[in-house]
Amino acid sequence: MRPSVLAELIGQNKVLGEDTLLRTLLESHEIPSIILWGPPGCGKTSLAHVLASNSKKQSSTRFVSLSATSASVDIIREVVKQAQNERKLLKRKTIVFFDEIHHFNKTQQNTLLPHVECGTITLIGATTENPSFQINSALLSRCRVIVLEKLSVEAMETILLRALNSFGISILGQDKEAGSMDGSKETE
Repeated sequence: MRPSVLAELIGQNKVLGEDTLLRTLLESHEIPSIILWGPPGCGKTSLAHVLASNSKKQSSTRFVSLSATSASVDIIREVVKQAQNERKLLKRKTIVFFDEIHHFNKTQQNTLLPHVECGTITLIGATTENPSFQINSALLSRCRVIVLEKLSVEAMETILLRALNSFGISILGQDKEAGSMDGSKETE
């Protein structure tokens, strides 16, 4: 059910609306290293996948998704080594998505720093914690922080209705005209 294109992302108009920094970057197909900061369930991982998908369509880009809760320094080094080879041999970019990046310790963060700095990898990190306190300041200075908001009730309703619709499930009492989940009609 994860969105695969920008148009399917629901509820983050402040960062994805017209004339926003992130929208401009997406349309130019230049994805810098970023940290997505927001509450659980607001779409950080979905946004990362859409960014990667958009980048793959425009250029030869490899997307690697890891969880910071389980990625060791050895895994990070292996991903970086592959990214270096792909960059040299295939002229292919590597985007590395680290979910829960705030769980990285200083050593893990320092392992990433030179490779983000020189462009071997484009880092997309997702965190529920304030990056100013949880991310190494040198690494953070090489990333743009994008703040996502908690999804509204309306956005959640749209997402749930889309999911139900994709499975061919309808809700009893759902008013098709008003589109409300409680079945009540709006009066004029």
